[in-house]
Amino acid sequence: MKNILTFDIEDWYHPNLADKDLLGAGPFEDRVEEPTLRILNILDETHNKATFFVVGDIAEKFPDLVREIVRRGHEVGSHGYRHNLVYDYTEAQFETDLGNSVRLLEKITGRKVLGYRAPSWSLGEKTPWAWDAMHDLGLQYDSSLYPFKTFLYGDSTSSRFEYNLTLSGDKPFREIPPSVAEVLGRRVPFSGGFYFRVVPYVFLKAGIRQYNRAGQPAVVYLHPWEIDVEQPRLKPDALKRFILYANLKRTEKKLRRLLTDFRFISIKDHWGLTDARPQPQLAVSAGEPVQ
Repeated sequence: MKNILTFDIEDWYHPNLADKDLLGAGPFEDRVEEPTLRILNILDETHNKATFFVVGDIAEKFPDLVREIVRRGHEVGSHGYRHNLVYDYTEAQFETDLGNSVRLLEKITGRKVLGYRAPSWSLGEKTPWAWDAMHDLGLQYDSSLYPFKTFLYGDSTSSRFEYNLTLSGDKPFREIPPSVAEVLGRRVPFSGGFYFRVVPYVFLKAGIRQYNRAGQPAVVYLHPWEIDVEQPRLKPDALKRFILYANLKRTEKKLRRLLTDFRFISIKDHWGLTDARPQPQLAVSAGEPVQ
């Protein structure tokens, strides 16, 4: 069975766990290009495809990187424009942020943006208007509702598997959550980020197989900075520092192993969606031959 692979294309200074004021006003060193290209090469070598949720200000700085993602056969989705937490926005602010991101990505790629992932999974019952805003912009799915509660995000009562949402006015919309295993009746994250880096590989494989036995694709996610061992360090408290930087040196090796043991595709391909933008139709006068 083919599983789903996703990457959140943000730089080392984007995570919402740390106080960026400790670093000063910036500008910060941009490092996202090299690890993202390394990820693309690993995907080529292992014959896998993925969805890349790109932050708008990264796309603005590195439009050729976004085009390269598409050129190599992967899907591009939105990760917001400034990587701000959705629940810190008003509805109008979110609509502006998302709209700016979608329009920029579509201009760069020439393709329709189909999906969104909230920065730091910051979407849930307090932001029901976010799904309506996505639908109104023409998006077809979201991948933001983490089915495990933490101090920053998540909802342990939400579905572990992909499902259809019914929005206001009975508008259909898909939610595709990251994967969380179930062990002795308790949910245990494993499929991405900090959890991917710290769980033993045997547990990572077991989590994916648990999904596949249930007839479901596992949804795996990572960030380019998680394979950038030379990145500058943010300065949060000890717990958050551990969450950000634990096992960075082992992440790339674990990713390569995973992409050899399992097959992965993008969300677009899993659902059989198309991101082709309709071509404008030329008006033809009566009696005029069509060229």
